Amino acid sequence: MLIAPVAGDHAFRVYVGQAQNVLQRLKKHERSREFPRYLQVAIIVSTDDQMRGDVALYIEQRMIQALVLSDMVMVENRSLRFPTLHKDDHIVAEQFFRDALLLLGPVEPMAAMVAATIASQERRNTLVDLNASRGRSFLQSNVIYEFRRDGCQAFAVHTDGRSMRVLAGATIADEEHCSLPARCKQLRDRLRAAKSLVRGPEDGWLILLTDVDLFSQTGAADFVTGRRTLGTRLWKLANFTLEDEADV
Repeated sequence: MLIAPVAGDHAFRVYVGQAQNVLQRLKKHERSREFPRYLQVAIIVSTDDQMRGDVALYIEQRMIQALVLSDMVMVENRSLRFPTLHKDDHIVAEQFFRDALLLLGPVEPMAAMVAATIASQERRNTLVDLNASRGRSFLQSNVIYEFRRDGCQAFAVHTDGRSMRVLAGATIADEEHCSLPARCKQLRDRLRAAKSLVRGPEDGWLILLTDVDLFSQTGAADFVTGRRTLGTRLWKLANFTLEDEADV
């Protein structure tokens, strides 16, 4: 967000953008005569480098929309163009957007006032019911959960507490992102050493040869993908149960 003072009834003038390389993007704005000079830059980043382009675009457009609806800011951006997102990605994007609002306050007092106004308006926004998704009862003991994402595939069952048992036969990512929690990486290393996690027929994938207990749904998803995830929304009910497996 590029911010500059403005005369009149508005708190400030702002341009909202997205970029993988912020420095290059700022230099481009400096060279362009289309955009006036800004005095402040507010940068909100994703910590795990997992944000796809369509999700980033959605968050950008939501911020523009919220600033326009607040009627407190002169927004330099043009018309909105929201991408179509999967339901799970939609929820993630909305959560990131609402967290981003909290980061506007420290920019300057007027930004804090704008953020508070937007937050008040967002309480009446029924676009996504985040509380419903957070509060749902998810884990059941008599069903099998399936994970499919970006080429990974795994089945798991709920064990004690919040833990998940990832079943043998899972196809998991070989590459380990820097966001992967240390205990997941250590577990992968132990399984490799025991030859319980071996290379699959295709490059970039590993095959799990034994059942593995993980500490949570998120931990199980992290283990499978090789990076930090939002696992509570990635495990879906499979179309068969433990009773079906026993019958076989």
